Amino acid sequence: MHPFELSFVEQIFDGLGDVVFCVKDRLGIYQAVNLAFVDRVHGNDKSELIGKSAAQLFTESLASGFELQDKAVFETGRPIRDQLERITNSNGSIGWYLASKFPIFDAEQKVVGLVGISQDLDWPSDSNLEMANLKSIVEFIKDNLDQPLRTEQLAKKFSLSAVQLDRRMKRVFRLSTKKFIMKCRLEKASRQLASTSISVSDIALACGFTDQSALTRQFRNATSDTPANFRRKIQQP
Repeated sequence: MHPFELSFVEQIFDGLGDVVFCVKDRLGIYQAVNLAFVDRVHGNDKSELIGKSAAQLFTESLASGFELQDKAVFETGRPIRDQLERITNSNGSIGWYLASKFPIFDAEQKVVGLVGISQDLDWPSDSNLEMANLKSIVEFIKDNLDQPLRTEQLAKKFSLSAVQLDRRMKRVFRLSTKKFIMKCRLEKASRQLASTSISVSDIALACGFTDQSALTRQFRNATSDTPANFRRKIQQP
């Protein structure tokens, strides 16, 4: 990407407060970031971050997860779209993001870098849920996470088509119904891992996963950590 184009795109993303933007080269070094990225890593200025890698800005588990994603984009030349990610903020609260990564090609169609974009997933107000007629659907989902939940079946139960339900969910939560259900499952699993001694396999079943390995796979995708390691770190004295 030409420096002028990079600067122009960076300025556009500076105006989108809840969207984090970055450009990395093939070595995983940040070449451009927006103001939201600076805020995400609690920096003071963009200049502090340019020339650094994820390992210098994030925890080891997060950085290793980001590097694995980067490697997949570099090796395949294919984007990663709408990856649900969860991190623990500096104040101890849980933050959820929807992340995508897109390859940058040179004139010979070789991948020379990537663009990363992620968006905060804040919980909407009750009034927003009610306006979208989603409050009862959300309550049903959260009360039945131990059961199989399919978009088509949920839509039918609440007299909607699957397309209508997905459209409403994306408008309010920025997530498809399927991804919203996964987010709820992972949130419940995180709470139980942090505050109980229930076995990981039992937590998996209580949260609607087919088995422990399914929970571990989805948990690692979202947090770059395993359930067991997350529990060990969060419960350590």
